[in-house]
Amino acid sequence: MITDDPGTPGDGKFEINLAIAFEHRPNETSLDAPAIDINYGVGDRIQLTLQGGPVLLKRSDRGAIGGLGGTEAAVKWRFIDDQKTGVSMSMFPRIIFNISQSAARRGLADEGTRFQIPFQFAKAFPGFDLDFEWGPLVSTVGPAQWLYGVVVAVDVSKTAAVMAELHGTSRTNFDDDELAVNVGVRQKISEHCIFIGSLGHELRSTEARALIGYAGVQFVF
Repeated sequence: MITDDPGTPGDGKFEINLAIAFEHRPNETSLDAPAIDINYGVGDRIQLTLQGGPVLLKRSDRGAIGGLGGTEAAVKWRFIDDQKTGVSMSMFPRIIFNISQSAARRGLADEGTRFQIPFQFAKAFPGFDLDFEWGPLVSTVGPAQWLYGVVVAVDVSKTAAVMAELHGTSRTNFDDDELAVNVGVRQKISEHCIFIGSLGHELRSTEARALIGYAGVQFVF
């Protein structure tokens, strides 16, 4: 899902997500293939993250183009982890930048360098989990924004859960907001492999509203 949670891989462990993600608007489709998300645990409460990968863009008035999209580097710190109450909290500061100087000009990535300092809150209940994320987003191009998201994950078996999400951004004066609804499934395939898939649609957007999707596997070792 788009909204992050306070979870970390554990000391000396990797969590690697390999996926295909798409965003389709009228006359335009972008495809992250593959979307690569590498996470490494330092201690039980810290996670180092590096995310990126190639992007393919197809517009109706021209042929497909491809190249490297935006790259994200981040550090997550889970500063509350109360197993008795099921409450955990973290902060996940990150920087998103373009390695390729032509990526934004070609439409493969957003312009400028972006900084996010979101906080995550999670609460475990019998049979379901609730996750919430909120924080500022600033960029070297364009106005500052808030980002926010909420996810409910319901266990349907010992190895599977279904999820529903609302995720959005808005300017700091709560104007020109974007909001998407997303539903997904998480299925444990083995001790070290999990399938995650989701499909969603923007409810509000400053552009034409997009259909979004994600399908990938998570490896933990």
